[in-house]
Amino acid sequence: MSHNSIDLSYAYSAELFFSIQNLKKLDIRSNMLRPYNYDKEFNYPDHAFGVLRELTFLGIDMMPVPNFGRGFIQITNLRELHFESCYLVRLSNETFQTFSSSVEELSLRNCQLHFVITEVGALCPFPHFRSLDFFGTFMHLTRALQLLNPYNNASITTINLGHVSDLSIDSDEFPYALTITSDIMKNLKTICIENLDLSQNGIVDYRRGSLFSFDHPECLQHLSLKGNRLSLPNRKHQKELNSFFGKTLRLKSLDYSYNVVNFIIKNSLNSNLNFTSSDGSYVILPKSVEKLDISFTIVNPLHPPLFIVPSINNLTHLDISYTTTTVGMYFMTLRLETYISAGTRYTLAWNELHLFPKNNIKTIVLKNAALNDGIDNKGNNLFTNVQSVETLDISENNIWYFSDDIFKLMQNLSNLYLTNNLLQSIPEQLNTLTKIKMLDVRNNLITSVSSTIRNWADKMHEIHGMTLYLDGNAFECTCDNVDLIRWIQATKVNLDSQSYKCKLLNGTIIDPRIAYNSISELFVDCKSTMWLTFVPTLLSTFVTLSLLLVVYSKRWKIIFFTYGIIRRVVERKVHKSYQYDVYISYEGEIAI
Repeated sequence: MSHNSIDLSYAYSAELFFSIQNLKKLDIRSNMLRPYNYDKEFNYPDHAFGVLRELTFLGIDMMPVPNFGRGFIQITNLRELHFESCYLVRLSNETFQTFSSSVEELSLRNCQLHFVITEVGALCPFPHFRSLDFFGTFMHLTRALQLLNPYNNASITTINLGHVSDLSIDSDEFPYALTITSDIMKNLKTICIENLDLSQNGIVDYRRGSLFSFDHPECLQHLSLKGNRLSLPNRKHQKELNSFFGKTLRLKSLDYSYNVVNFIIKNSLNSNLNFTSSDGSYVILPKSVEKLDISFTIVNPLHPPLFIVPSINNLTHLDISYTTTTVGMYFMTLRLETYISAGTRYTLAWNELHLFPKNNIKTIVLKNAALNDGIDNKGNNLFTNVQSVETLDISENNIWYFSDDIFKLMQNLSNLYLTNNLLQSIPEQLNTLTKIKMLDVRNNLITSVSSTIRNWADKMHEIHGMTLYLDGNAFECTCDNVDLIRWIQATKVNLDSQSYKCKLLNGTIIDPRIAYNSISELFVDCKSTMWLTFVPTLLSTFVTLSLLLVVYSKRWKIIFFTYGIIRRVVERKVHKSYQYDVYISYEGEIAI
């Protein structure tokens, strides 16, 4: 019943759920409109919900000052409690008092209309938590971490405190630019936690023994620090961070994207800043890490940090997109399956892959990576070391041509993205690839699709299914493209549209479907044009054959005439003049 307009203040009668008392899941989120009065207490219709004693999942909206009533005590089997359309302004110790202690999952997301005042014991009614999600609820990270006080030394699967701090609630008491201290981390550090999200909270630095000091680092599997303003590891934190990584035996993903090195920002204001205090450093990644995301990160251009990937590693996913300077990555063994490097020059990936010609990479994303220069410089050798790739995204690279055999070795390729380039046609060398299932050539300069590519696409669809994205190109509705117009309507290939833009000779833009339905009227001159082309060709062919027949019938006269010219030239050179009484000539096949 979510995403309707069923108002909690009057729509729920005491008898509403009598006939479905065994209901286990009820979702009535996104029904309440934004209230005008943030100070007024809102009484939830607990008399209606109290009969749902078997309920295990409840999704409901959160009003500014909620009063849930004693009827909710009857829902003793409740495991999941989720709030949406959140207008909360105060989370007190009494807010959840009437809910069952059996609740294991609580989500209170995107309460952003007001600074949410919290009390330390607000979560005490839920001693058996397994998952806590406060993403986007503006209560400030320090206050959110205080709420974890009841869970010291507990085991929790997920804690999501992403974007609980925001510039809109910045103050002297709760600064957005936050330095993490050991006191702030005192509750979180004791918890055995598997998935931790502290993203987008304005964290600029951390004191020793705080952010990366956990009593149970061996529990951690996924850590997100995305969108803060943390410096990549420098000498001040290098030893502590390496010690932390050495203990995180189960860490699978580390998201460090969208971070900014603070001294670079300060340096733009103070040209005399001494960089010697921020020397480069190295970090040895945990062997267990499977995914590393350091995209959109500004690093020290003079002393970039070095990430060392040990010989025994599980790193299969790496994203270094749009880093402003080159991040040092030293691989002792390359086990990557997904490599994303959008917005950085292709040379970084090319040089690294050149060191590991035998690899098992399945996905490569090189969007906006100056690959047009790579095609000029490397030619057919550009993709030599990625024969195992199945998905290749080289969009937004100003590519206007491909060398003839550039894809020849990529016989496992099944998904190819070529969007937002300058291609005037689909490369015909693609017809050597027999595993292609998806080809995306949207937003290029393509005016037609050759018969070679059309036949190849039909064949691929017959073998394993084929999807072809063509939108955003300016096709021409001319006599030369009549077959393409028919093919768009008849093919079984999965096209992204049948309503592409098609330009007539007079400049009018129409839909290919309209062109197809009016093909006899729009292209009535195509047959006469064909004859105008055919007749001159036929006439020239007839004249050429006639000349050849005349030459063949007079061949001996021509040979004798030519021989006479040669003889006279020879006689003049030797100053001799010969007289002949008899001249005999016979074909080479005649036996004498």
